[in-house]
Amino acid sequence: MSRKISISKRINAILALLIVFLLVLATNRIDQRNFDVARECVTEVYKDRVLVQGYIFSISNVITNKKLSLKDSSSQNFNPKENERIDQLLDNFEATKLTISEGNHLKKLRESFETLTKLEAQQNVTNSTDLKKKKDTTLKEMSASLIDLSKIQISASKDLTHSAQKSLEVSELLSNLEIIFLIITGIAIQFILFYRVRKTN
Repeated sequence: MSRKISISKRINAILALLIVFLLVLATNRIDQRNFDVARECVTEVYKDRVLVQGYIFSISNVITNKKLSLKDSSSQNFNPKENERIDQLLDNFEATKLTISEGNHLKKLRESFETLTKLEAQQNVTNSTDLKKKKDTTLKEMSASLIDLSKIQISASKDLTHSAQKSLEVSELLSNLEIIFLIITGIAIQFILFYRVRKTN
């Protein structure tokens, strides 16, 4: 009888330890996934939001210079290096991870920029008031697109930060639950190993 109880006791203990092992393994996998999500969010905030905000700021500076030059009658308002700079910044922007709304605004910005370059090419032939008005309108359209894109960066950064925070909170909760379960399991194993022996004796 004592031998049967001993074997049963060992089986119960092994099963309890197996459950603990599987639980720890599962929670560790979930924790790892949550940390991966948090790390990806932080990386995305930097690569696709912080850097992009820098692109927007740089393009905005060039546009501001063009607006000032447009008001100066003595200026030709055309600097090939400035356009090359904008083109490169737009290429960098397009290479990032874009939302649907962001992609639409960026496409509109690119189209406005192409329109601007065509208008600037015409000023070598004519420098009429009508041409200046068209360039001014195009520059305003570009500025409006940049403002919309800047707002998207703020909103997207907020969402990514919230997602990272949520993942970390879930990991913390699971860690606390894991500790509680381990304590309960430890008590249960002690009950299986010792209480039954005393009861049998």
